[in-house]
Amino acid sequence: MPTWLTALVTLFIGLIGWRIQLIGKRRTELAEEALLVFANAVDAMTSVRAPMSFAGEHAALREKLVKPKDKKLPGEDYQIILWRLEKSNERFAELRRLQLLCRYHFGEAAHDAFEKLNSARHQVWVAAYMGATTGDDVPPTQENLRRWQSWREAIWAGSAQPDTIADAVGAAQRDLEAILTPHLRADAALLPIAGGWRASKARAMALVRRGDQSKPTTPQD
Repeated sequence: MPTWLTALVTLFIGLIGWRIQLIGKRRTELAEEALLVFANAVDAMTSVRAPMSFAGEHAALREKLVKPKDKKLPGEDYQIILWRLEKSNERFAELRRLQLLCRYHFGEAAHDAFEKLNSARHQVWVAAYMGATTGDDVPPTQENLRRWQSWREAIWAGSAQPDTIADAVGAAQRDLEAILTPHLRADAALLPIAGGWRASKARAMALVRRGDQSKPTTPQD
């Protein structure tokens, strides 16, 4: 095989290896970002459903609604949850972009993990909204009592056993971790390919130089 053809084949093989490494690195970076953003969103859900008030929450909510700070609002516990959800919007805004990218790179199972988390958050929002907008004058019938109980179980962590919201969020995070964590090791696995690309390039250049040196030179007068 001519020297130049050997060099070309060697360079081509190395280029394929470099391309594989580039794609693998991109998937690794996406997996890492998705896991971190997802974990932040899960932490936000935990904070939203915390069955206690954080310092200054009630005063801040009443101030926002232009209400007396020393007077409890109708359905205030539910309004606190809506307020917390609003404050956590930024953590969830990035999820949609990553959800689509994960579907393209890792398949429907990764996409579904995001859907489980979004569905759980929506259930909390619906319960909080219904509780906040339902008047205190609703008759305490058995049906209404069951409805209020279901709302409380949705907005407060640990109010029900099992806690279906917490279980759904935890399952979503475990599913995504099982799909994406293996890709965090992809860069290390592809390092030999990257080294092979660099070695192939070096060999190709050496072959070209060797071929140039082996060409007969034109005698000079």
